[in-house]
Amino acid sequence: MNSINSTLKIRLATAADAHKISQLIAQNAQLLLKPHYSELQLKTFLQYYETEVILEKMTRQTVFCAEINGEIVGTIALEGKFVMGFYTQTDKIGLGIGTSLLKHLENYAQSQGLSKLWLSASPIGVQFYQNRGWVKVKDFVVDYMGVGFEETLMLKKLI
Repeated sequence: MNSINSTLKIRLATAADAHKISQLIAQNAQLLLKPHYSELQLKTFLQYYETEVILEKMTRQTVFCAEINGEIVGTIALEGKFVMGFYTQTDKIGLGIGTSLLKHLENYAQSQGLSKLWLSASPIGVQFYQNRGWVKVKDFVVDYMGVGFEETLMLKKLI
């Protein structure tokens, strides 16, 4: 992890990054979420993170990306008090990139005066967040573009 941390750079994303972020999220979904989603859910999810949609999201979200040697390997965003669009390149999972991105966003949120953050976790993400101090609030179904997704609302108090 030290070698990754020494080369990992977290910065604000720009419009020029939108396509690469879209590709990273699509690749992550194809490998990690596909087994848990119906065909319609996966199609809807991929539409929700198309390049044009990410560009629109960037107008209302603070989006960060993680880079190693100039390659985007992760992304995370903040919209109000909600963590959004948090994904890591699948071949880099387990190297600490996600933990670094989440901690960076939590520190940023705290610097903006926020005392707590919320997020909606997919079933495969719940344990990751719990291991980093997030608390499960409730399970619910969220509607994306008319399609339901089972998720878990989670909370973290920033101290």
